Amino acid sequence: MILAHQNQIIYNKINLMNNIPTRRERRAAMKYQGILKMKSELSFKKWCEFTSNTIKAGKEIFEANRDRMEKSIGEQLEAIEAKLIVTWRDMGYTDSEIEQLREANAILTVRDMNTWQTDKKVARKIIKEAHQALLSRSNG
Repeated sequence: MILAHQNQIIYNKINLMNNIPTRRERRAAMKYQGILKMKSELSFKKWCEFTSNTIKAGKEIFEANRDRMEKSIGEQLEAIEAKLIVTWRDMGYTDSEIEQLREANAILTVRDMNTWQTDKKVARKIIKEAHQALLSRSNG
């Protein structure tokens, strides 16, 4: 059970860290602390228990890392969209045209490779309609 205590120390340190370590980094930490050597000397029952605990902890770390990355990507996309909206307003687009442009931008940004060609055509058509509306309003 000393092994489980040492393993918990590693995961407590990981939980306190801002950057979640990769599997390679976790394995290097366990090797450095001698946990892998102790793991090889365990009975099969204790080895299975230890392995299942590390698998659970690894999955939790993976989920936390994936959630953090998805949140980061979402924030980046929102910041880019906010800049585009400011640019579109400066160009003279109305709110309804900006909504069309946002829709087209969303279609072009999030790609589904099965429907990419048709999505791209639809987005270009939406952009062209918004641009034509801007030109007709500025010329007419």
